[in-house]
Amino acid sequence: MSYSLFGAEKPPREELMVVQTVSKDRHSFVVARGVKDGVLKGQEIIYANDNVSILCKAQEVNRNYSLWVPIDPNVNIPFNKEEIISYNSHAYGNVALDIVGDVNNLTPAVNYYEVFRKFRSSNNFSMRASLNRGLSQSSSDVSTDKNTNRTGYTFAIDYNYRFMPEFEMTVGGRIDNEVYRLSGVQLDIPTHRTMLTVATTYHLLNFSTDKNNIYLTLAAGIGKSETTVNGEISSGTVTLLPEARIGYLMPFTPSVAMIFEGSVESLSAHENFSDSSEQVTNMLNLKFTIGLRF
Repeated sequence: MSYSLFGAEKPPREELMVVQTVSKDRHSFVVARGVKDGVLKGQEIIYANDNVSILCKAQEVNRNYSLWVPIDPNVNIPFNKEEIISYNSHAYGNVALDIVGDVNNLTPAVNYYEVFRKFRSSNNFSMRASLNRGLSQSSSDVSTDKNTNRTGYTFAIDYNYRFMPEFEMTVGGRIDNEVYRLSGVQLDIPTHRTMLTVATTYHLLNFSTDKNNIYLTLAAGIGKSETTVNGEISSGTVTLLPEARIGYLMPFTPSVAMIFEGSVESLSAHENFSDSSEQVTNMLNLKFTIGLRF
């Protein structure tokens, strides 16, 4: 007798999914398939990894998750948390059947939305480190010919809220440390900034054929800027509007991904010295970023 994971008879198939958790006694495990996916309490299905296949029964089911136990009570679960396993939509006794003549169908199709759901439909965090180089700069009290390249680095941490597979909103914070040099007097002037940022990202999932994808981001921010000139400190507000990024997201486990970005940003700082004189600095920076999502 055969059973379909979705209740009614459908063409047999094999797909991959991620084990969400395994009980301490290794007699049950949970996967992210529930009532909304057509899973019903009492259904039987074959689950397998590279070494072993076991016939399991859905013991508990809610909207998003299901708890599975082996049919044979003497069998322990051979899977581990976050392990990628396969399920076969038809089971007969303890044998999974695939009644398709095409040999290409013997290899299960990877469901990237399921295996890498953390980076396709779930919220996550990201940490990024960037190298910055100034493309142009203008200051209210420094002649243009005395401005040379600005260099520095940025550290940022963000929370990414995924409200659609293609779209997400991000809130976070960043710390900048940069130095620019006045060419006439060979003076290095350090600047330190802290900012809160918001961003929106569009993931080009429809153009991806594997687990990786390109994305486009627009970001804005506001914070505090502090510059030291010959021992005298000026401070004030700085705005980021906008930063345009193009990035590449590359998961290497179901819960951790690398990110690579290139971006151009426009910054404007309004700083005051102790004598109340104001300096306005506008900057255009190029950035190269590497980071992690988790």
